Amino acid sequence: MNLPKIDTSNLLDKTYTIIKDLIIKRKFKPNEKLLIPELSKQLGVSRTPIRDALNRLEMDGLVKTVSKVGTFVNAVDIEDVLDAIDTRLMLEFWVADKLPTLAKEELLSLIDNLSKILNNASTLIEDAPFDTFLKSNYNLAFHMEFIKAGKNKRNIDIYENVMNYHQLASQYSLIKKDMATIALNQHYAIIEVLKKQQFDILKEALELHLDDSKQRLIREISENKEQL
Repeated sequence: MNLPKIDTSNLLDKTYTIIKDLIIKRKFKPNEKLLIPELSKQLGVSRTPIRDALNRLEMDGLVKTVSKVGTFVNAVDIEDVLDAIDTRLMLEFWVADKLPTLAKEELLSLIDNLSKILNNASTLIEDAPFDTFLKSNYNLAFHMEFIKAGKNKRNIDIYENVMNYHQLASQYSLIKKDMATIALNQHYAIIEVLKKQQFDILKEALELHLDDSKQRLIREISENKEQL
């Protein structure tokens, strides 16, 4: 594989981002061993940023290191998905508890931003090929906008990292159009709750959405385990 050489400014972050993108897009296959000397040569960087990137990717759950053997690309695993969705739910519940304390204009801005994301997604799912819709990654954009309302940078970073499994699922076409349509409707329901400031039932809407997504994705993973 011929990999692009990296601009040396912000070297650690750029190396991490490039290798992560290659894993998400499955240029590296599940359970493939990642060789530090080869990555270093292909990317035109020293081994230090490669090691740093692999350490960060292990924390993201995208690779695993076996002592005295090497580092391997993780397959899509049901247990990892369950853990990730539990973490997502915990963080979204935390934001839900914060929302009643937001100034009125902040809440209105959140609702407006979420609505724009969904309206764009609704147009795309109707008018464009479904693969194009998936690549738009609207689901990540919607949930990240919600998480940002909590104003906690560490939580934002954690949430973005645990969404890696969702990008992998999209790459393998595990997310079907009917799943995406149902998710869109559930997202609209969440916005309606926010518009009515029904904060007492917001957690119910969030849990319903994430639990439904979890069950559908687990079924797809189980049925397509051979390719993952």
